[in-house]
Amino acid sequence: MAEIKNEIKIVSLQESDLPVLIKWAEDEKTLIQWCGPVFNYPLTIDELTPYFSETLKNIPTRYILKAEFNNTNIAGMCELGNVDRRNGTASLCRIFVDKNFRSKGIAEQMITKLLNFAFNDLKLRRVELNVYSYNTPAFKCYEKLGFVREGLKRQVTEFNGEFWDGYFYALLREEWKG
Repeated sequence: MAEIKNEIKIVSLQESDLPVLIKWAEDEKTLIQWCGPVFNYPLTIDELTPYFSETLKNIPTRYILKAEFNNTNIAGMCELGNVDRRNGTASLCRIFVDKNFRSKGIAEQMITKLLNFAFNDLKLRRVELNVYSYNTPAFKCYEKLGFVREGLKRQVTEFNGEFWDGYFYALLREEWKG
């Protein structure tokens, strides 16, 4: 794996970045793999704008990071969503790395920064995620970061008559080694 850590900067996603996300959702299957049933295909700015606006509230329930390559190209994005400060929980979701930047350690960098923020700044106690069972590179990354598989959700998503199973993972603050 040819990592490019020194060339990647992890920063907040901006509204001006939304057209890039639309390009990534090049077909319905890719969109569903990236975000499940959250958006409709084809993805539009009108659908993304209210979603993104949640990050701009005084007390956001959603934080979205992007990986910038050479301060210009967006190489990936990830989200800490459903932030529940009362119960100290959130979901790691919508993790996507541009196909030209995969297998370079970018997802791990983004997730690490988001987990540090979740556990150290927001003082959350639990971050959970869902991943399709066929996405081996993703769940290997999550396990490397300390996530524990808590279960299997059978036939959680249907696409063109095919049913996908999903794993359910979680990481507790005391398990985080960041």
